[in-house]
Amino acid sequence: MARKHFVREVFLALLCIAGIGWTLSNSYSFSLPTSISQALTHFVSLTLSGVANFSMGSAQELPLKNLIVPPQAPVPPAPPPVPPKDELDLVLAKAANPNKTVIITALNGAWAEPSTMIDLFLESFRVGEGTQELLKNLLIVALDAKSYNRCLQIHPLCYSLKTGGVDFSAEKVYMSDDYLKMMWRRLGFLADILKRGYSMVFSDSDIMWLRNPFERLGKDADIQITCDDYNGNPFDVQNGAKTGFMYVRSNERTITFYRDWYLSRTFFPGQKEQDVLNILKSTPKFASRGMKFMFLETKYFGGFCQRSPDLVDVYTMHANCCKGLKAKLIDLRIVLDDWAAYRNLTVNSSSPNLGKWRPPSACLHSWKR
Repeated sequence: MARKHFVREVFLALLCIAGIGWTLSNSYSFSLPTSISQALTHFVSLTLSGVANFSMGSAQELPLKNLIVPPQAPVPPAPPPVPPKDELDLVLAKAANPNKTVIITALNGAWAEPSTMIDLFLESFRVGEGTQELLKNLLIVALDAKSYNRCLQIHPLCYSLKTGGVDFSAEKVYMSDDYLKMMWRRLGFLADILKRGYSMVFSDSDIMWLRNPFERLGKDADIQITCDDYNGNPFDVQNGAKTGFMYVRSNERTITFYRDWYLSRTFFPGQKEQDVLNILKSTPKFASRGMKFMFLETKYFGGFCQRSPDLVDVYTMHANCCKGLKAKLIDLRIVLDDWAAYRNLTVNSSSPNLGKWRPPSACLHSWKR
């Protein structure tokens, strides 16, 4: 073995000398003496022959098992191709905060008209406490071409949710066939958001965001949802769930539940998704899912059904228990005006109306029409 290494080193040195001679002869018309050239040629020939003989002789002395080339390790299979990101993936990535949470509202043509619902909704973010910065996480989901075009004019994050054979642009009468289709289509879309790994706050656009709701949300609940009449126990499923405002964490429990909730629509014809949820949450199977399901206190997340006592505590205000777009617009305008007046009052104000707001009179009378 030592002889083999010695011969190899001498051989490489001779090749180096020969290379230098070759370079000099080509560059400067210089040639090595014939005797040196012949000697080099002879030595190289002998060296190569010796190496070959040494290698073959050594190989004959080795056991046969040492001559077998070990099999190569199998080539690992190629990873599955990453599915291309679609338009929804891209817009969700833009809207999500570092915790992969997005704020979502749905919009149709009737609520997208100028000086109507979507304008009040966005205004509440701009005038609320700690809410303006949340606009960068808000994704407006347009249910028709009219609302999508308006969204592009007023907000940077828009997504067009297409539904074949259904026109959602006009105002939908409460509990009409088109209204039910719109509610269930919306639920199916939210289930898809969770499946893509994004947590979400869903908010109807007739909810005014007056303070940052993340400050009041629980840290470990799977689903947190508002209710019309809060009974004082945040974990009591007897609270009536209101799907207009929900905070849902994306995990295996919520993804499975939203899938099953959406599929249940075939078993409850003529009922909206909120009514079906209130049925499902009282079943034994719901309890066995292991979800932490929490109801939000109306003192902080109020509505016209059960309003926050005063503006000092309120985070969101929902125009629920109200029929028709016109009545909602009147009373939500009053909410924002009362909020502005409250914000303008000084801390030392002795006004008896500090933190109070006017009742939603238009909505109270909307059911009598």
